[in-house]
Amino acid sequence: MAVPRSTKVSIDFGGDGRFVVEVAELDGLIRGLSEARDAIVKINRDVKRSLDVGIPPSEDPYSPDAMRKIIECAVKSGSGDHSSANQVYQEVVQQMIDKLAAAKQQYARAEGTNRSAVEGKG
Repeated sequence: MAVPRSTKVSIDFGGDGRFVVEVAELDGLIRGLSEARDAIVKINRDVKRSLDVGIPPSEDPYSPDAMRKIIECAVKSGSGDHSSANQVYQEVVQQMIDKLAAAKQQYARAEGTNRSAVEGKG
């Protein structure tokens, strides 16, 4: 369906304002956010895999323990760690995707209703 470039929808992502976007740009926004979400998932998976990475031996007795603690802080389950932050980020991006998709569907339904009304009068 060809959408006029000037057709816009207003989407509430929460907070005090609304986000206004051209309907013709919805697919691109959804695609870009989906790619971002997939990248977040991959990063989180890679960070979790870092637990399996062996700590290289070092002449410095403190380095292996420091590396182990850094890795544990990145992936341990709890508030403020890398993995939890990534999970929240992934969920927020998914909510944005869902709202954009819902706006697109709502526009398509309204457009279909309008088209049916016009064709029914002809």
